Amino acid sequence: MTLPHLRVPNRRPAQIGSITILFDETLCEISRIWRKLPRGRQALIGSRPYSEAMEFPGPPPDVTIDDIRVFFSQTDQPSAPVFTGEVAEELECPRQTARHCLEDLAEQGEIQTKQRDDLSRIWWKPAENLAGGEQPDEAQFSAFVSAVKDYAIFMLDPEGRIISWNEGAKRIKGYSEDDIVGEHFSTFYTDTDIADGLPDRNLESATAEGRIEDEGWRVRKDGSTFWANVTITAIRDDKGGLKGFTKVTRDMTERREYEQQLEEQAKRLERQRDELEQELDDIFERIDDAFYALDDEFKFEYMNQRTEAYLGKSAGELLGRKPWEVLDVDESNLLFEKFETSMATREPVSFEWDSDPLGIWAMVRVYPSESGLSVYFRDITDRKKREKELERTRELLEKAESIADVGGWEIDTNTREAFWTEHLFEILEIPDDEEPSLDEALDVYHKEDRPIIENAVEEALDSGESFDVEARFRLPDGEVRWLHVKGDPNVDNREVTLLRGAVQDITKRKERERELQRVRDRMEFALNATDAVVWDWDVENDEVSFYPSAESLYGTTVETWEDFFDIVHPEDRQGVQQGIEKALETGEPKHEEIRIVRDGEVRWIEAPGHPVQDDDGLTRVVGVARDITERKTYGRKLKESNERLEQFAYAVSHDLQEPLRMVSSYLQLIEDRYVDELDETGREFIEFAVDGADRMRTMIEGLLEYSRIETEGDSFEPVDLNAVLEDVLADLQFQIEETDAEITTENLPAIEGDASQLRQLFQNLLGNALEYSGAEPPRVRVSATWAGDERVLSISDEGIGIDHEDQDRIFEVFQRLHTQEEHTGTGIGLALCKRIVERHEGEIWVDSEPDEGATFSVSLPAPDGT
Repeated sequence: MTLPHLRVPNRRPAQIGSITILFDETLCEISRIWRKLPRGRQALIGSRPYSEAMEFPGPPPDVTIDDIRVFFSQTDQPSAPVFTGEVAEELECPRQTARHCLEDLAEQGEIQTKQRDDLSRIWWKPAENLAGGEQPDEAQFSAFVSAVKDYAIFMLDPEGRIISWNEGAKRIKGYSEDDIVGEHFSTFYTDTDIADGLPDRNLESATAEGRIEDEGWRVRKDGSTFWANVTITAIRDDKGGLKGFTKVTRDMTERREYEQQLEEQAKRLERQRDELEQELDDIFERIDDAFYALDDEFKFEYMNQRTEAYLGKSAGELLGRKPWEVLDVDESNLLFEKFETSMATREPVSFEWDSDPLGIWAMVRVYPSESGLSVYFRDITDRKKREKELERTRELLEKAESIADVGGWEIDTNTREAFWTEHLFEILEIPDDEEPSLDEALDVYHKEDRPIIENAVEEALDSGESFDVEARFRLPDGEVRWLHVKGDPNVDNREVTLLRGAVQDITKRKERERELQRVRDRMEFALNATDAVVWDWDVENDEVSFYPSAESLYGTTVETWEDFFDIVHPEDRQGVQQGIEKALETGEPKHEEIRIVRDGEVRWIEAPGHPVQDDDGLTRVVGVARDITERKTYGRKLKESNERLEQFAYAVSHDLQEPLRMVSSYLQLIEDRYVDELDETGREFIEFAVDGADRMRTMIEGLLEYSRIETEGDSFEPVDLNAVLEDVLADLQFQIEETDAEITTENLPAIEGDASQLRQLFQNLLGNALEYSGAEPPRVRVSATWAGDERVLSISDEGIGIDHEDQDRIFEVFQRLHTQEEHTGTGIGLALCKRIVERHEGEIWVDSEPDEGATFSVSLPAPDGT
């Protein structure tokens, strides 16, 4: 990059007839100083605007209308048209300035103009203004001289006395024509110049050489001085005799000051260049960044020691080579792309580069110049690691915010604008396209609760104190929910500068609180209506409280654990002690039914307890105790009754087997011996009787199985349901092939249970799925899912389905939905399944729609430790 050339007027002669005017201009090349700096270092200064880096004074004075007159008068063919750009280039001024002056002359009629088809404009001096020739006569010249105001133009006789005067001379020197005509031109010189004989020498030089140009201080009428550019030209007649002189003076004070500033600037730049030469090497080595300079072919031409260290090579090994050659990467690398872009656009480029060859992340800054690129880079690997950790932390915070369902907010006290985190927008179900104002943020709250938040915010902003409130808000769909809002002001010099806080949707908590209150109300009503009591034991202080009272249940006052322990039946005390110790150790609730001795009578109570931790760290055990003596008595009697019923059912079923076998045998004998003597109707009757006896036997066998579920079941042990299912499918193989059934299975869990009964469960459910498949081949799917602490097994088919009103009835004994002609069966299979599932402490149900298949689901407890 090179500095722009700073230009000042150049010297060139101009002729008007026999009068020679010398217009003084000089060319100054300040940028030669810049050229002396090494190319790789020019970016240090070139990266800033030139005027900022060099602090040059402003531009030289503007061109005037008189300069335009001089331009046309000095051309060889004044009537030839010229463009605005040509005039501006010749006078070294902006095109707009030249155009304004040209327009002024055109308005005065001195020149003419015309716009071309390409919208450019041309200017020329009419031929009639030249008086028939290129050289002006004396009258024209006099008119021209009088019109010029920026030049003092006058004539001297051979002795140097003034014989003519123009408006420019009057303006510049301050004399009127009457004041000065007849005076010697040395009047305008300083006393020093007069003493040195400068006026006489100038006339002598002009006489000898034809013209002389001089610059120096001149004196006005009021005694003030100005820097003048003076041209004196000798005038001779046709025979060469001296007739006098013309003298042209221009006030160059502003130009003089400007040039002096340039000279001082040039000297200062020379000093700066020398200082830069001395300091640049030290600077490059002291800066933290690695630095290198590339020429316009991207070859190294300078580098500091840090660059050598990163690249692992000395400057001698690197100079003249390209970076991608040294780094062993091709031109598809990001480095090449960015360098090309900067060189092509002449714009600085900054980028982050993950450099595999260097093994670092680098921040690279590229500054272009006309001679190449200046490149700075530094290792930002640690920063990138911190940014990665910061991003990870931010994502973690956002995740935690989402999991905790907490949104953050912030209020700028100066702008009264609010900032919400992304999750707060999600909580409020409001689009996050723009941040709300404070009023908009308050508008989300329920109109009855908005004053709560508004007052809390204003109080926090005024006092600097935190707040913690709860309020309702309304979703866009009108649903009303609850928020827990906390705010914490940031105070600096007793002024609140920022208010930050958090918001959590507590709608579910409020619903639980309302439900809890309803439960409390119902519990209190229930407690008042029953003999149950609520108890609360402070473990550390060994204090027990009861509601409504201990006497209502225990028949005596109980204030401590020992008081309670004393009324426990002696045979149950060890179990009670172990149960409470385990609950306190594990924090798990205890469930127990124990006996107490009340007024000499043994009674049963149920006293579950739940360990809890208070806010102050104290451990308590709370629970509800009630007398269950009647329930235990009823349960014992019911169990005995069920046992007797099971024994009866077994006995009846067993006793029916023998006569049923006799009936079946005799029917078979009749069919075998008298078949020829029976007509078609008789044989049909015999067939009906045999079929009925077979179905009766099947029902009795099913009833026997049903009664044996509890009494003859095997003990529970780990059971692999995949193995059970495989055995069942093997048993059903003939039916599967016969019906062209397709059965898909998933991996099934292991549970604690009775393997034989679980096999019977699968046999019945899969058999039903095949039986009730409808007209199409059966399609059955066996799957398993988790549901809390339970495993849910599902057997789905695409068969005929079940009406909603029949879905509970099918699990009862002897309840069938179809005739024997439609589907065979006893009506015991699903009742048997239900009995098996209940023995395993599970549940069974069906989801179905008519003609859309059915899904039978069984939930079973997961084994301990899973």
